[in-house]
Amino acid sequence: MKFNTYKSLAVAFVSMLSVGCTNLEPNTDFQVTQEKYYAEQRKSILEDPTKLSALSLPAYSSLFQFMGERNIYALTEGSTDEMMTPTRGNDWSDNGLWLQLHKQEWGADHLIVENGWNDMSVGISRTFNTLKDIYDIGDGDEYFLEIAQPYLAEVRFLRAYYVWQVLDLFGQVPYRNEDGVNVALDRVTATNLVIQELEEITPLLFEKKDQPEYGKVVRETGHALLSKVYLNRFIYNGESSASKEDMDKAIEHADAVLNSPSYRLADDYFQLFDFNNQDSPEALLIIRNGYNVSSEFSGQTRALMTLHYSQTGGTAALQPWNGMCTTEEFFNSWDQDGINGNGVETTDYRFQDTRYLQSTGLNLGLLEGQQYSTSGVQLKDRNGNLLAYTAEIADISNAQEFEGVRVLKWAPDQLSENFWRANNDVALLRFADVYLMKAEALWRNGDAAGALTIINDLRLRRGNTVLSSIGVDGQEILDERGFELYWEGYRRTDLVRFGQFTKGTWAGKDVTTEDRNIYPIPSSVLVSSDGFSQNSGY
Repeated sequence: MKFNTYKSLAVAFVSMLSVGCTNLEPNTDFQVTQEKYYAEQRKSILEDPTKLSALSLPAYSSLFQFMGERNIYALTEGSTDEMMTPTRGNDWSDNGLWLQLHKQEWGADHLIVENGWNDMSVGISRTFNTLKDIYDIGDGDEYFLEIAQPYLAEVRFLRAYYVWQVLDLFGQVPYRNEDGVNVALDRVTATNLVIQELEEITPLLFEKKDQPEYGKVVRETGHALLSKVYLNRFIYNGESSASKEDMDKAIEHADAVLNSPSYRLADDYFQLFDFNNQDSPEALLIIRNGYNVSSEFSGQTRALMTLHYSQTGGTAALQPWNGMCTTEEFFNSWDQDGINGNGVETTDYRFQDTRYLQSTGLNLGLLEGQQYSTSGVQLKDRNGNLLAYTAEIADISNAQEFEGVRVLKWAPDQLSENFWRANNDVALLRFADVYLMKAEALWRNGDAAGALTIINDLRLRRGNTVLSSIGVDGQEILDERGFELYWEGYRRTDLVRFGQFTKGTWAGKDVTTEDRNIYPIPSSVLVSSDGFSQNSGY
């Protein structure tokens, strides 16, 4: 089986969505109108091929689901040591939703599990529809299809990205084969499909330097995702270690990004997450937020979900929810001096930044200790306690409002006049991730010295000290990925790859069974769709 890139499969997919219609008589008036529309669009595009770019936009829309606090993003971070959502009195209980996620005690009816599945399944559907639209407009015109190739490749990349997310999280993928039949792809088959598709379409994408439109998928994006899939392939194949061939391919595709003149490591770490971050030298795949974005979720969500109700940053547009925080274990992993009782001592720029402290009362990074208003007054919680965030949470099922270190990576947009909207674009793939993937692939290929050189180069650029070695378990690599990429949606996949997702323990979470390395197929899917079987352990 292969990814079918042609109109026939797209038509089959759309026909699937139409099952149940009882009026089978063709509407000739509609057909004439539609054919006229396609002909006009084709003529316009042949005169100006750049108009094809707008046709690919619907395929990007499912990326916005990563901005929601109870959608696919929660599956990537909320079940790890980087993020937790304690129950605080009557707040954030949701019938145990968040504690089940944190403790890895979810079931097939868990709301966030179902949301995550739906987020990406809809994304896959939209890519099929978008491909069909472009092929229908082209109507077999050879020149049209030739000039459309880079734009078709964009949509095919996004389809591969959504498929990869589902296979990574759930181990089975909804798909339609070349005969127009609904199928459930197993993890190995889906992985091979993604690799085959990305290897085929990546050379067809515009390079970054040749893509004038901001925020679109480019050739370097394809190489970045290929590197990631090859790095994780041994997990998807159910193997205990990575093959040299896969790690060589991970390095090859990482180098294609690292050697691009269009990308580099940022000199200013927190500028990557600022509300004016459209010139980011690292963003390879982005959620393009803005004040006029129509999506339910936008850039302000990442600040709203973590800050205390009183931390408005001096603007009425910011009304936080006092929800997510990080664990004591992840917070303490930043400590450089190893002395108990003196908090976290670190020179790492990624830990905290004060650039907006005076104007908003907020640090960026990890927020611990007493919090202040914009005028310097000590903030209090709703019970009159000083709002001094603590790393330790005595009881995650009945936490105090001030317990838990908060994470403010995406700066609140001070120019926003809307509760939801912010101009911070969010990268789903970025350059530093690729740099670290190369280091890990080198290490898994036995080149610990080469890996150490990359790790230390990044640490020095971020204000940290150098490491003397990388241990046999690669803990230093996993730690560095946490320091660089915390709360960006990488942690669950990283922990699984290093064997620590289920075996690791942290505040409120004990060792769990290996079946928790993938989520269950939602019960609603098993009832409504053929071909799926429940994952082991559920």
